[in-house]
Amino acid sequence: MMLKSLLLLVLCTSSAMAATSLPDNRHIVVKGEAVVRTAPDRADITLEFEAVKAESVQAKQQVDAQVNGLLAGLNNFSIDEKSISAGRIFVEPNMRYDENDNQVKDGFRATRKVKVSLKKLSLLDGFLNFALKVGVTQIDQIQLLSTKASDYEQAALDKAVANAKQQGSRLASAFEAKLGRVYSIQSQEVGSHFGYGSNSNIERIMVTGSRINTVPEGKYLQESITFRASVNVVFDLVLE
Repeated sequence: MMLKSLLLLVLCTSSAMAATSLPDNRHIVVKGEAVVRTAPDRADITLEFEAVKAESVQAKQQVDAQVNGLLAGLNNFSIDEKSISAGRIFVEPNMRYDENDNQVKDGFRATRKVKVSLKKLSLLDGFLNFALKVGVTQIDQIQLLSTKASDYEQAALDKAVANAKQQGSRLASAFEAKLGRVYSIQSQEVGSHFGYGSNSNIERIMVTGSRINTVPEGKYLQESITFRASVNVVFDLVLE
């Protein structure tokens, strides 16, 4: 009787059952979850260069010079050509409002974004300082990653599966039953979170002069990457 009551409770409360048929025989639905954490070993950095000049060609030339200055110093940070990508340069009229709130053209604005993959995190602070010196206007994003992300995702999923089996066996045993064969695997989720404390990443670090207006130096380094996985499983139950 207790076993039947438990199965009825699972039937009523598990959202995983809503869209999936269940076996007619005795069964149990279990959600396995797991977390794997690791330190990042790579940083993807998106930089933006911008120049405003009276003539469009002048604005373009300044941005070109700044980007070339960045490229010329990448070897000092163990960054090869495969680890950098540069978007198209955009040149457009630079508009502002006059004293009568009318839009007027005030020269031309040129912008270009460059994405760099840094494989040595110990060089991150030095690279950001170097980027400022060559004229970067904005650091759009710093995302810390793991080069072994797929391995950690698989490890998290393996642990979630083991957790589902453990929970199922423990609960079945409590009601004098044994865990049977897997009837269905209803869904699985694998995700990662990059965070220093509660922050997911750092976006749009504005640059004024030669200073970064953000948290104190070094605090932007996220301490870990968390890989989470979950799996919903339906097991048959065998009475002892």
